[in-house]
Amino acid sequence: MNLQRPTQADLDGMSHAEKDALIWLLFEAVVNLESRLKELEERVEKTSRNSSKPPSSDGLRKGAAQPRRRGEKPSGGQADHPGKTLRMVETPDGVVDVRPSGVCVCGRELSEQEAALKERRQQIDLPEPRVVVTEYRQWSVQCGCGREHCEVFPGDVTPNIRYGPRLKAYAVGLVEGHFVSLERVTEILADQYGVHPSDGTVQAWVKQAGERLADDYEATRMAVLEAEVGHFDESGMRVAGALHWLHVGACARAVHYSTHPKRGQDAMEAAGILPAFKGCAVHDHWKSYWHYSQATHALCNAHHLRELLYLAESTGHWWPVALRQVLLEGLEAVKQAQAQKRTALDSAFVAGVPARYDEQVANGLAVFPVKPPDPDDKRCRKQHPATNLLVRLRDYKTEVWRFLTDWRVPFDNNRAERTVRPVKVKLKVSGGFRSEAGAKAFCILRSVWETSRLNSRNPFEVLRTAFTA
Repeated sequence: MNLQRPTQADLDGMSHAEKDALIWLLFEAVVNLESRLKELEERVEKTSRNSSKPPSSDGLRKGAAQPRRRGEKPSGGQADHPGKTLRMVETPDGVVDVRPSGVCVCGRELSEQEAALKERRQQIDLPEPRVVVTEYRQWSVQCGCGREHCEVFPGDVTPNIRYGPRLKAYAVGLVEGHFVSLERVTEILADQYGVHPSDGTVQAWVKQAGERLADDYEATRMAVLEAEVGHFDESGMRVAGALHWLHVGACARAVHYSTHPKRGQDAMEAAGILPAFKGCAVHDHWKSYWHYSQATHALCNAHHLRELLYLAESTGHWWPVALRQVLLEGLEAVKQAQAQKRTALDSAFVAGVPARYDEQVANGLAVFPVKPPDPDDKRCRKQHPATNLLVRLRDYKTEVWRFLTDWRVPFDNNRAERTVRPVKVKLKVSGGFRSEAGAKAFCILRSVWETSRLNSRNPFEVLRTAFTA
């Protein structure tokens, strides 16, 4: 609203009714500006600790999402950490004998004396990087009957000179597994091995690997589809200069990525997991997930903790703090019971904690009640963010607390969020994908890469099979 400031002469010439109208107009402008200012202040105050904003948006203010409490964990390695201590091997690849030489003070040559092994030391290092050129020679045999016989070349040995499967897998793994740019991958290959494939050549290898691992990609989809508990999330990405959405489904032994121009149900149908999924779907309450009623659902409580933290900081009320405490108390009870090898929590605790939760949700709604619809405005009336959260916690109480009784279901959706996070690194490196084909190849290769690691398989070796006939 643009208001032109009146001069003193303009004010002197106004009637009382005109001045009253101007005052009402100014009050309306002040209310609008206050509302806008509050919205901007709330936007500035939100961080990755109290909202779903990514940690990268915090800038230099970034801190630990959940700071460690004093005495919670000692410094250094933890007791249950497996560790990676170096251990000697029994059959080293090479042995260097460090024998004494020279002459003893008695005059005898030390090299002529009998030696005894006193100590062993081993050093682990990388071999000198170099390429290995293998020449395949086809021979023919002329039989006595006049027929000529030739053995065929291996399927991955094409005419003339070509790069081998191990080098191709290494390049593709750097691009899609470790998010190194095409230009830098070619520089690494040139610096380490003295070979100079072009950017286009490496991109062709990426496409080829994606095509040949299509069956493995389908296997990741089926593994998530058949899982008892599946984790689902989505995040924006750029494909051919337009906004697309990356959708991820994950379970304990597989990860499946897919892309789609839409974020909602159309994309989930195209991914082909949720329409037939019958396990427990853990997600962040995005409305499209609720179309799939054949599955049970569980909500990510990490989102709830962040939202409650923001409301506690912005409103100063006690109910968000109390709700956080109740949720964390339930989480801690499950952890302790599992550590004690118990199979369930006490029935009194299971009944009592949600009851306190209901009490605090009611306290919050008493302060931030649901606004009734405006009969003069057919549009949906905007509710306060606290109201929206409280209604969700009230209406989806079963999904919020499912982790308390079904220990297969985790407290949060970290498994899916952790699989989305590396992709954001990829987008920071490349900015996006130039084509739908490039995005699809990425989803295939990244799904196979993550799934291989979950199943203790070397992802580089899996990629090598794509280039081996």
